[in-house]
Amino acid sequence: MGNTQLLDNAKTRNLGLLILRAGVGILFFVFGWQKIAGGEQVWNGVGGAMQFVGISAWPVFWGLMATLAEFAGGLLLAVGLFTRPAAAFLAFTMIMATILKGATGTGIMDWYAPFTMLLIMIFFIMNGGGVYSIDSVIRSKKHAGKLAA
Repeated sequence: MGNTQLLDNAKTRNLGLLILRAGVGILFFVFGWQKIAGGEQVWNGVGGAMQFVGISAWPVFWGLMATLAEFAGGLLLAVGLFTRPAAAFLAFTMIMATILKGATGTGIMDWYAPFTMLLIMIFFIMNGGGVYSIDSVIRSKKHAGKLAA
């Protein structure tokens, strides 16, 4: 069948996880930055998605929260710090984006991107940031400190 040892080891899987986490995190960070730069008008539009779940109050606030989730959550995801909470905030944002795109779009081509990101965020909620993350370094130092005590 061929040699699959290179593709079937923990180091390769962890490197793949790092590439996925950093790449998706950078995308969220960039999109969040664009929304921050867009200001209140953009936040109002983004926050308007909440009306599809029955919340019509404070669209600017909700839009700013979604923008910060993408900006800060993307940065945290990229470096692997607080990976699970960051992914949870991003997952909520992607749920709302999927609902918005599903309600206002013309079909799967409009909502597949936020839905795909939602699935990736669920993966990170369940698995964390992996070995090549700041979370892992912190966890290792806490574990080493407990062993030394």
